Amino acid sequence: MSQKPKLALFDVDGTIADKGQIPQSVIDGIKHLHHKGYITTVSTGRGYIRLKEMLGNLFETVISSEALIVIEHGTKIVDRHGKVIFGEFFNDREIDHLVDFTRANINLFKLVWFNPIDVNQKVQVWCVDEKDVQEETEKRGHYANVFTCSVGELEDLLLKQRLTNVTLRLKDYVKVENLKLAFTRTDTNVIFQDSNMEFVKNNTNKGLALEYLAKHLSVNKEDILIAGNAINDVEMLDVGAGISLLVSQGEDRSTILSYLSEPESIITVDTPHDLGLYLLEI
Repeated sequence: MSQKPKLALFDVDGTIADKGQIPQSVIDGIKHLHHKGYITTVSTGRGYIRLKEMLGNLFETVISSEALIVIEHGTKIVDRHGKVIFGEFFNDREIDHLVDFTRANINLFKLVWFNPIDVNQKVQVWCVDEKDVQEETEKRGHYANVFTCSVGELEDLLLKQRLTNVTLRLKDYVKVENLKLAFTRTDTNVIFQDSNMEFVKNNTNKGLALEYLAKHLSVNKEDILIAGNAINDVEMLDVGAGISLLVSQGEDRSTILSYLSEPESIITVDTPHDLGLYLLEI
């Protein structure tokens, strides 16, 4: 009789990666899970291009050959080549609302960016202020097209895309973290995380994406391991998986636990390195 499939689904930044680097303990822990029969993959707020760049030569280790990948806060599921398998896309009315919000609160934001559905295209980064274009190009130019234009021209550009997630970069003096809000005039939510304001469809999250993956792979909930660290991981951590790990400390940990329906079921570790050590003991 063949072994029942198991699934390990990891957030990336702050969960398996510390400031963009994956500790050796996490790499060893993921390899150990493979020996235990787990399919491993990630569920991230990153777009596909930025995810693949960050994982580099570890991509084949972290993402099992049969796995799908959850990106852009659970709004999109892709295969290992970036082909979209599932996505919830903004309609024109929702884009209009997003742009109206941006225009009305323009002093709060530095950048707006989005990931084209074609993974061969660069991330598109719009600067509110023209003087920031050169700096952002130097920082992101290898993977992004950095530009500026009027808000009206930005709206025209957004309306021509098939988008599941749009990110607004908050200015340094705006301090909001680990908060999720729902709008009433449109079917969108916003997530405040990592100094960004993320617009997503309100019928998408990492928890629903996990259920899609579990059905796709015929994996039972008790055979799923989940690890996350932030507000966009709450629904994923709350699905009742066999093992749910929260990688955080202090006030951040308390905040995330307060969102969960059964916080007592969550295993907590402090850092990605500690997560790796835990995985090695499974």
